[in-house]
Amino acid sequence: MPHKEKKKVPLIIRLAVYLIAAVIFFIFGYSFYILTRVQQFVTSSTSPKIAVTPSVNLSSLPNQTNLLLLGSDNDQKFSGNPLTQTMMVVHFDYAKKEIDMFSIPRDLWVRMPSLTSYGKIDQAAEYNGIPSAISVVEQTFGIPIDHYAWVGLYGFIKSIDAVGGVNIDAVHPVLDNAYPTDINSSNPYGIKRLDIQAGMQHMNGEQALEYVRSRHEDLIGDFGRTQRQRQLLLTLKQTLLQSKSSLLDVPAIFDSMKGQIKTDINPLIAMQLATFYITNKGSITQKQYTLTPGEYSQVGNSTDGQSIVIGDATSSSMLVGKIFGSKAAHITYHSLTNEKGIQP
Repeated sequence: MPHKEKKKVPLIIRLAVYLIAAVIFFIFGYSFYILTRVQQFVTSSTSPKIAVTPSVNLSSLPNQTNLLLLGSDNDQKFSGNPLTQTMMVVHFDYAKKEIDMFSIPRDLWVRMPSLTSYGKIDQAAEYNGIPSAISVVEQTFGIPIDHYAWVGLYGFIKSIDAVGGVNIDAVHPVLDNAYPTDINSSNPYGIKRLDIQAGMQHMNGEQALEYVRSRHEDLIGDFGRTQRQRQLLLTLKQTLLQSKSSLLDVPAIFDSMKGQIKTDINPLIAMQLATFYITNKGSITQKQYTLTPGEYSQVGNSTDGQSIVIGDATSSSMLVGKIFGSKAAHITYHSLTNEKGIQP
């Protein structure tokens, strides 16, 4: 029987197969490279798990994770531990496929970590740094904090610059006649006039910081800043997900952020959180909450003359319970109804 000659595969098809194989090899190879850089970055930023002994007995619910995000003032401005300008709990509910962002006003009046005095919640970190900030959030709201991530002002600027800036739609002008000029300055008390007009605009790292940090002339004070901070976080997330070059930019982003973040999230946990979001991003419900005045709080004064935010025990506990459960609601109600040092 004569040998059957094999049919030759057209050159263009072979080239296409080779090209596809090369692309697949590149994707897998580069993905492994990125994962390696992720691990190196997270490892370099990872601090030991902080052991906090709260005044209440707390334990996380199954299939849920609470991540405390902390943003500090310029950590090189003064000696000692800096104030936390931003406190936000990101709540992951894996079963319900929900991510909730719970912002805490920096001027909220709470019992301090010493348990013997009261003050603004942003002052908690002055006692013992991050552990004190975690402790006061847990004892005030009954929220078990599983992990934390801290970033200073320079880290914030670098993270925005690393992705080429962000496009922000400023819903109203941001005016501030006393904006601090403590970035790259020898005078930690310097100020300038800040004028950011409303509308869509591209911002680099320093401009984005000015947008989310200013609060002096905002019509709703620190609450307006909280809204801008959440807007920036969501915009940054969308920038990373939608950018065609974001995959190639990942190594540069990690390099720029080394040493600028403190967290107890190890590479495995980081991958788990990222996988949860990426695999469910089409069905995840994302909600934002804050203790806004009129509904969940009111602006008042302490007995020593400070302007403070006073949480409403009833409405605040209902909100906290909606996100974190009935035990958290009970602790929130108890802590906010037993505050001292507030002018009647």
